[in-house]
Amino acid sequence: MNLQKIKPSTISLIVAAVMILAVGTYTDNSGFQFAGGILLTVALITAFNQARKRNISD
Repeated sequence: MNLQKIKPSTISLIVAAVMILAVGTYTDNSGFQFAGGILLTVALITAFNQARKRNISD
């Protein structure tokens, strides 16, 4: 697993998801909490898949 293969757009999705989740928790807004949780789950799965990807040239 190579964390350097994770694209910057995926990292920005993780940051946005954490911020949405934090705002939802701070304001006790369950809709924001749910949206942040779903977005964080999708972004982490995407980051994991990108990190596991192998180079064809290896």
